Amino acid sequence: MTIEKTSTVYPTNKHNRPQPPTRLALHGFDRQVLPIQIHNNRFFRQPSIPFTDVVHQLKASLAEALELYPPVAGSVQYNERGEAYIALGKEGIVGTPFLVDLKDTAYTEDDKDLSPRLDAILPPGSSTLAVKVTQFSCGTICVASSFHHQVADLRGFLDFLEIWAQVNRNEPIDFNRIPDDWTRTPGRFFSEFMKELEGQPIPVPAPFELRDPPSLVPAPSLMAPSVVTNWKLSKTSMEQMKREFSPSPSADSTSWISSGDALTALISGAVTRAREGANIARLEGRSSTESGVESIVMPADGRLRAPKGDMAGGHYLGNFNNLWTLAFPRADLLTPTPEAAGRIALAIRSALNIQLSPESIAKRIAFLEDPSRNSHPGQFGWTSDIILTNWCRFDLKGPKLDFGWDQCPAFAGTPGGLTAFSPACCLIFEDKATREVFVMLTIEHEGKAGLVSDPLMTKYATLI
Repeated sequence: MTIEKTSTVYPTNKHNRPQPPTRLALHGFDRQVLPIQIHNNRFFRQPSIPFTDVVHQLKASLAEALELYPPVAGSVQYNERGEAYIALGKEGIVGTPFLVDLKDTAYTEDDKDLSPRLDAILPPGSSTLAVKVTQFSCGTICVASSFHHQVADLRGFLDFLEIWAQVNRNEPIDFNRIPDDWTRTPGRFFSEFMKELEGQPIPVPAPFELRDPPSLVPAPSLMAPSVVTNWKLSKTSMEQMKREFSPSPSADSTSWISSGDALTALISGAVTRAREGANIARLEGRSSTESGVESIVMPADGRLRAPKGDMAGGHYLGNFNNLWTLAFPRADLLTPTPEAAGRIALAIRSALNIQLSPESIAKRIAFLEDPSRNSHPGQFGWTSDIILTNWCRFDLKGPKLDFGWDQCPAFAGTPGGLTAFSPACCLIFEDKATREVFVMLTIEHEGKAGLVSDPLMTKYATLI
């Protein structure tokens, strides 16, 4: 039996901050993602103060944080042409749902039911943020936050959560880490490169493709049923994998790969082998058999690529995930050896260096801002065989996210339990304290047996 209560939190009016427009138009970077959620679940030991005081503190500090981050207090609405925008006027400040749940069972593990909302696709009018605070019978507290992905990416989400935590700790607010311009204009951080592109035709950057007629319907391959598998790699396993996938010492000294490159290669190969072994149908949206390749798409935060270094550090709220893509030879992916995976990892590193350069990012911005290609929703889209997201750079439970209870930071931080995801979707995150890496990986039901028994995947990763 549980006792659940729901209330609504509205922003305070304590600070004399510049107010954004009542409507914020979404950028192409925002529209390239579906109206799905990003989750952050943090788990805390029972603090010394009563749970009622915990809830009161969280609601009060959240209200102040919402004032400091107006777009987070708003909601995503649609105009008569079907174009999404962030509503911040009276129509948009619908309030942030705040749920409180008291459970009569002890904490055991993360679960999707801890989230404040479980919608696979958020409906029009959804609030940017929703929060659920759960206390288990053992005293453990989970603070679960759900964020509308079209409003911001993970980096923007964490920037807000860090400000909320700072307010709850009663620390002076660092206004230098709060944007003073809420408009979706990422080109201002790449102005030199954007000027060079003025008047030039901008080719369609991969993985995007123009759609005529426009369509918002996902490719059939993205709608197929899937099953979730969870994996863990120790710090030692990650180091071993990188070492065994790396070029030999006699190779070109510039041939370097990261641990992330190696892990991406490992996962891509395991998924491809499992699908081939189960003879998974190649639905529309996937590479053809005749092509001899498998494609991957992976978002990468572009803030740190701004030439003047002035976009990171909380200075831009929005989506700035630059999609890089690569087509691998299927023969290498089907070969479960470190040598074949190493070739894939090197190709990944080369693609990253090119596709995430400031010049390439500026061209992507220019394409996404081209009115001739963005006058109607669904004019462009993308597909891929495998979709990966790597959150290892982000700390999901570190000191900046500590609410200040008894100097006891969260003992666990997760991206929440996966609900409904397409096959061959992967989310990677790291526990910064233990350096363990966790992988949440989906695959078609028929391919699960091959995936969990893949010889190379199981050499480095443990199924959990």
